[in-house]
Order: sequence, then C-alpha cells, then structure tokens
Amino acid sequence: MAAKVVQTALICSFPDNVMLNIFRYLDIKALCAASKVCRRWYHLGKDRSLWKAVDLRPWPLALRILWKVVRNRLCETVTELQIKGFLGTTKKHENISFSLLEEIKTKCPNLEKLTLCYCDMRNVDARCLPGTLKSLDLDHSIVPLNWFDSLDVDLFFANLLELNLTYCTRVSDQDLASIAKLTQLKCLNLSNCYRVGDNGIQQIATNLTNLLHLDLSNCTDITDLGLHHIGRHLVRLKYLYLTCCRRITDTGVEALVHSMAELQGLSLAKCRELTSTGIVTIAENCKQLKHLDITDCTLVNTQGLDTIRTTLPNCEIQGP
Repeated sequence: MAAKVVQTALICSFPDNVMLNIFRYLDIKALCAASKVCRRWYHLGKDRSLWKAVDLRPWPLALRILWKVVRNRLCETVTELQIKGFLGTTKKHENISFSLLEEIKTKCPNLEKLTLCYCDMRNVDARCLPGTLKSLDLDHSIVPLNWFDSLDVDLFFANLLELNLTYCTRVSDQDLASIAKLTQLKCLNLSNCYRVGDNGIQQIATNLTNLLHLDLSNCTDITDLGLHHIGRHLVRLKYLYLTCCRRITDTGVEALVHSMAELQGLSLAKCRELTSTGIVTIAENCKQLKHLDITDCTLVNTQGLDTIRTTLPNCEIQGP
C-alpha cells in the first residue's frame, strides 16, 4: 500500500481567503502555472474574483492556446480583456476571427474594456465586437477602410466612451465620418494616423462635442483649418496632443485656444512654425492649463517663455 503524502509546506495551511489574496498578485501566466500545483490550487485559480481584468499581451500565445484560455478561463466576471495579435511576428497569418470574438462575447457578457493590439481586423466586422464596451483599443492593428461604416450606434458601441486607434495607419477622413456617429465619446486617440486631415477633423469636431481627450500626434496633414474646427466646437476639451503636427502656425493656435477655457494639457512639441506670439496667446486664453509641451519649438524665444511662466505660474512647461 502506497504511503499517504502529507503536505507540510506552510503555505498549505493558509485558508482559502488568504490564498486568493496571494493569487491576486500573480499575472495570468503565473496564475495558470499555480493552478497545476495541486487540486486545491486548481480550484482556487479558477475563482471568478481572479478573472476580472485579464491581460494576455505579455505572452505571444498561439491562436490554439488563446482559444483554450477563452473557453476554459473566461467568465461573466471579466470586465477587461487585453489581447496582443500576431502582426510583426512569425505567426502573422494567425488572425482574430469572427468565431473567437463570438466566443468572447458569450463568455464575457459584461465586458467593458477590450484591447486588440497588433491584430488584423480585415476578416471581422465591427459588429462582431461586444456591444457592452466602454473602451476599445486597436493599437497598431490593421483596420481596413470603411470598417466603421456598418455601425448602428443604437446596437453597437452605444456605451463606448474611449476609442484608441493609434498607429492604425489605414484610418482616413472617410472613416472619421463614421466614427463621428459615436457622439458619446470622451476620449479619442488618432495618433500616427497619418491619413487623417482637416476634413476628418471637421467631422469629429462637429459631432463629438463631448470629447475631453483628443490625441492627434503625428497626424501631419492637419493644418490651421483643423485647429479652427477644434477650437470652434470642442470647447470642453481638457487634453489635446498635437505633437509633430508641423503644418500648424500661430494663426491656427490663436483660433484653437480662443474658447479653450477648460484646457489643462496641451502638447505642441516639434511644431516648428510656432513662435512666441502663439505661445503668449495660449497663456492669455487657457487659464486652467497645467502642462504645456513646446519641446523643439525653436522659434519660441525667452521673452515668450517668461510671459507664459508669469501668466500661468502653476503650469509645467517642457521645452523648447
């Protein structure tokens, strides 16, 4: 008869509630590894309280493994799911599929935040995504032209408040006409979407009047006209990023800040056409400004900097 194995490790004497508190410090990979130690840890590792925010981005999961995690681990308590796709890897032909998104919707009916970075979205429709989302991040993903055209806002993304399309380089002004339907948006990131220009900015500025955070960094086709549309309509903005928008000048900045009484953060780094005249205009109109980045704005002189420091003593200034 085999001798009975007695667990003697101190951790084995901890009650379940203590073990769950310890498991909460583990990332997903470590949690799955711990679940293989013994039967008790297996059941503890599947406790739903541990599966609310699931970040799978640090590990290059094969599509087969990703399917396994979704089917066996995700449940209705998951409110945040982050997945990294295969673009730029040797598995670049493994794509997010309609069936996988359907499985995610079934397993996670209360999902509020979804990240699909480095994913190829050409084989899935925008309507495949969960309608419960409040935040959608498609960072560095391939989003084909007209991908947002199919949106029925009353059925899809009705609760969406944050949309991140940074480095979605196929996004153009035509797409922004569809995104402009999401009138409840509070945060929109279009940084490095170099096809975006003044016409697209007019669409979102006219319709997304609830925006508080807008990132247009490296959208190099934007000119003073785009800033005019922002300044006219997006008067509730608190944070605006225009880094490397090299075509804007003092004229655009003056049109921008005229009604920006609530602006707290503004980046104009590497906007090399700006001079001290535009910087002084910012100081005169944006009394709530807490952070200003004018790094590499080489035409801003010492007098302009002294003026803004005197006018906005609580504003942190970077550059020039």
